[in-house]
Order: sequence, then C-alpha cells, then structure tokens
Amino acid sequence: MKSSVLKPEGITVQEFLAEGFSEDSLKDLEKAYEEAWQREKLVYADGYIKLLVSIAEYYKRKRNNKHSDKLERLLEEMFGTLKRPTPQELAAEYYIKAAGVATSVSLIYFPRLDCPEEAKRYLQLAVELEKKAIELGIVPEHHAITLNNLGTHYYETNRPEKALPVLKKALEYAKTPEKKGLILHNLALTYADLGIKQEAVDCMVKSICIHYSTKHDFGDVSLYDDAIERIIKMTKDPYTDIYALKVALDLVSGNLNVEEAKEILKQIDEQKWPLAATLLTILNTKACCNASTPEECNRLIQDVASVVSIKTQTPPR
Repeated sequence: MKSSVLKPEGITVQEFLAEGFSEDSLKDLEKAYEEAWQREKLVYADGYIKLLVSIAEYYKRKRNNKHSDKLERLLEEMFGTLKRPTPQELAAEYYIKAAGVATSVSLIYFPRLDCPEEAKRYLQLAVELEKKAIELGIVPEHHAITLNNLGTHYYETNRPEKALPVLKKALEYAKTPEKKGLILHNLALTYADLGIKQEAVDCMVKSICIHYSTKHDFGDVSLYDDAIERIIKMTKDPYTDIYALKVALDLVSGNLNVEEAKEILKQIDEQKWPLAATLLTILNTKACCNASTPEECNRLIQDVASVVSIKTQTPPR
C-alpha cells in the first residue's frame, strides 16, 4: 500500500480507485488505516472514519446493481462459500464500524482529556452513522448504548433538557434488562435534575428493581443506597416510592421487621405511590398483590411476600 493513500485526513473509495487501485485492494486499504488509527488514534480518527463511511456509501450505491462482476468477485474472495452479505448489509456494517470508531474517540476526549465539545461531536456522529444503518434495515446491536452515551454526556455537561429526548429514544431500543436498567438510571437523574419528580422516582425504582431481579444476591442491598439517597436529595421528598423501595429492600435483607416497615410506609401517600400501596397491602393481608406496580418489581414484591409469610406463620403447638 503506497504511503500517499495513508494520510490523517483520509481518502474516499473514489479517490483510491482514481489512483489506479482496484476494488480488490479495499480490504488492504481498510487494514492499513485501522493499524494507523490503533497507533495514533487522535491523528487518524477522522481519516479512518472518512474511509469507513466512504466504503459504506460505495456499497450502498452498489446495492441495486446485482450484475456487478467486480463486486461479486470481491464478495466471493472475502466470504468464499459462506453466505455472502448483500451490498446493503455491507454498507450498514461499515456505518456501524465507523460509529464504533467515533464512540471510541469520544472516550478519549471526555473525560480522559476533558474536552467535552470534541467528545460531543464524536458522540453525535456515532448516533448519526448508526441511523444510516437503521435506514438500510439493520439496527445496530448497541444502538441503545450509543444513544445512552450521548444522552449521558448531555446530562454530565449540564444540559438535561437535551439529554431527556435522547435517553427516552435510547430506552426504546434497549432490548436487555441490563441496558434498560442503565438507561432508566440515567433517565431518573435527568428527570430529577429537571424537577420532574414522579418520573424521576418511577425510573429509579424500575432501574433498581431490574438490577435486583437479575443480579441480586439475597441480603445484599447496600449497593442501592447511593442511588436511592441521590433521588431523595434531588427530589427533596423522602416520602415517595423510592423510600418504599428502600423499605422493601431492608425488609427482605432483615434490616427491618414487619411492624417497623408498616410505620414507615404509612407516611407515604398510597394514592400517589403504587409501590408503597402494594407493600402495605402485603404487610397487612399477607397476600402478594402487585397489580399496580411496575412489572420490573415483580421479583422484589414476591420476595417481600415470602418474607412476610415466613415471619408471620403461627408456630406449631
């Protein structure tokens, strides 16, 4: 590969072909830029992204040209007898790869180099590139996290009003409990910062309940204290479902007994906060009732009901 094609500002496929190279050399070109970028990430970032986007657009233009002999030969060499991706799939793949490079560079600029505006530029670019893949019918596996990264960046740089719509969109693409829990946590902080108490509490309750149901070791609930206290402090109201959640966790872990839990929950408005209402129903009737609570909290509700049932059994005579 000639050194003239390897430059920080990058090169397009058209420019590369104009220098006398063939389609067959595209993989070598991509490899050369990837190696250069790995050595000097900030120097070659824009050039590498430019090349990847150019390759994506090259394949996108080819997607309707089913009789391109050169393209067929290139795909054959790259993938052999395996199922070959379509030009459209290849275009989406390169947009996603370019988005990954942009995300990686954003993490260098902020917080490592404390350059938030540069980080924002690359985070926005990552989102836009993944949108191009979606337009081609391919949803990137980590699109929810890419959106979460941008939304969180807005929040951390004191722009919660810009963070909110991005994080809400991220939640729409979250397909795993881990991703949903993470995004709900960040949404809770954003809502709280904007003074939207109900949504802040609801999101943090759901986030913690998701984590509890997927990661929880029975009795270990202290890892949730910081998030709970943060929402209480930000909303300036201890008597919400976030405190009801703390009561449930303390009851399950043995830090509270049933009567102590009841007294605390009575201070919370049952008409406004469904988790508090459900917990009081369980403590008073010893029956599991969670119809009005988020489904994310089902595991915790069941554990509370189990603990109450065990602790209120009549000893055998």
